[in-house]
Amino acid sequence: MPRPPRHAFTAALRRALPRPLDTGAESYLRLLDRRFAALARIANGGAGGAQAGMQPSDRARARRYLAARKADWHDGDENLVRGYLDRWERAARPSAAEPARALLDGASALAAIGAPPGALWFFLWEMESVLASLFPADKDERPC
Repeated sequence: MPRPPRHAFTAALRRALPRPLDTGAESYLRLLDRRFAALARIANGGAGGAQAGMQPSDRARARRYLAARKADWHDGDENLVRGYLDRWERAARPSAAEPARALLDGASALAAIGAPPGALWFFLWEMESVLASLFPADKDERPC
């Protein structure tokens, strides 16, 4: 499978991570790019499928990686992120495309404004919950 293009958010997160990047960070960044590519397909009316990075092992990898950073954001970071992500919830009948677009738009905006690392981490934490609602294949798993 060809590697998806690097998303601007992934590039911003890469810059925010301490050097040198370990294998866990590299693996997570590749997973993010796969997820952003799948979200773009969904936002355009397509299907996400298995390439969405939502297999149980992908979810476990993301949760492990983000759990170690849970204390790295504060209320200001949360408010900034929620301003982008809460928009789709106001739609009368949100389709899968609405939250996919909200994630993509929020990620692009946060990268464009040079959001602080805490906002990037909180966005990713919230993204896990949104993705779990979009891809509920694993009934035994709970959102973050």
